Amino acid sequence: MSPWMEKIYFESPVLVQNLLVSAYGYKLYRERFGRKAEEYLAELLRTESMSSDEMCAWRDQKFLTLVHHALVNVPYYRDWAKSNEVDVTDFKSLDDIKKLPVVEKDELRADPFRFLSDRVREDRDFFTLSTSGTTGKPLNIFCDVDSRTRHYAFFSRMRGWYGLNQKSTRATLFGRIIMSPESQSPPFWRYDFFQKNLLMSSYHLSRDNLPYYYERLRSLQPDEIIGYPSSIYQIAKYIDVNKLPPLTPKVVISTAETLLASQREIIERTFSAPLVDQYGCTEMAFFASQCEYGTMHLHPEHGHMEVVDEHNRAVERGGSGLAVATGFVNMAMPLIRDQVGDVITLSDTTCSCGRAFPVLRNVEGRIDDILTTPDGRPMGRLDPVFKGRSGIYETRIIQSALNRLELKIVKDPYFNTAAEQELLYELRKRTGSGMEIVINYVEEIPKDKNGKFKSVIRQVAE
Repeated sequence: MSPWMEKIYFESPVLVQNLLVSAYGYKLYRERFGRKAEEYLAELLRTESMSSDEMCAWRDQKFLTLVHHALVNVPYYRDWAKSNEVDVTDFKSLDDIKKLPVVEKDELRADPFRFLSDRVREDRDFFTLSTSGTTGKPLNIFCDVDSRTRHYAFFSRMRGWYGLNQKSTRATLFGRIIMSPESQSPPFWRYDFFQKNLLMSSYHLSRDNLPYYYERLRSLQPDEIIGYPSSIYQIAKYIDVNKLPPLTPKVVISTAETLLASQREIIERTFSAPLVDQYGCTEMAFFASQCEYGTMHLHPEHGHMEVVDEHNRAVERGGSGLAVATGFVNMAMPLIRDQVGDVITLSDTTCSCGRAFPVLRNVEGRIDDILTTPDGRPMGRLDPVFKGRSGIYETRIIQSALNRLELKIVKDPYFNTAAEQELLYELRKRTGSGMEIVINYVEEIPKDKNGKFKSVIRQVAE
């Protein structure tokens, strides 16, 4: 939106803003739920009941179709195949994926058009999605309506597991600017009439404003609440501290950020609904979510996930490594062996849900946000030290040097000197004595420009 259009929008009455939000919602709906939406959802409802052998055969065929398309129609892969004297017939199954190179984010960022299919380029039948990427550097992803529709069928299937459909009402807490950042009075939300979606601002979740958010959600009673876990957590913490009746949607979905254990504990206590974590990326290279039994699964029809070490060698099942994803969905910009930028762990365990879906045991976080001790040992996200600890409203951990951690803490009246000493003790158990730990108490911790909240920041160069 241009500055002058934004100015007109911000100065318009709320009703007009709701109409404009609804118009944009209609545009998104057409992109996400195209004419084949029901067909793609029906296909997913069929494939989710496949046996492991049937799923493997299905995925082999998907991969071969993808490779043929990429080597023939996509400049990056076509040029690579020519330079390395590789032919489509060299690929027989998904096991041959290691013959292809790992695509690093800098390659994708430097010239995204090299990954765009000739067909959609010639027809100009694509649109652009943007993401900040792992390191905050902008990354443009191209997509067409058909691929986007296929991608959103996975959301429809996941929502269906919890009794939702196209007629279900929704409240969202994401990073869209739906009102002036300077506005200090409610309503802190706008309504998309077309999609039955209450868009709530993630930028106005101050302590003074939280009562308005709670009352609006209580009166609306949406079937679904979805958003950044850090935003949902703010409302959950308000309910918990004030001992208010829980909110009762059919499901709460957290996405686009790592859901911390301390956040999950309070959200589950203050919402009488399943809390479902969803994990994916703007590149549409993979899709993961929790099932009804709480297990995090990769949806195998969406793509293939590898776990590799720093030299791109396969890590044994059950070991942690770098996520490398191959997407079966976005044929406008197919990405094969895309370097995701996360450290993950896959598992060979099965789930009571009965689906032949891989189990994603752990997402440790972004590569640049994994903390280490001065001698190089990974410390993880340190989230367990805050779990169940009263008096802490919000935290951010910054590793500013190899031997220095800075904690920003928004505390409430229950946090005292004894609680601080307990926290330091738990941290020392994980960091060792060689780490300097500095605690700074602040009134608030600002979100990033995209409305997300980073709880762990690593500022140390490798």
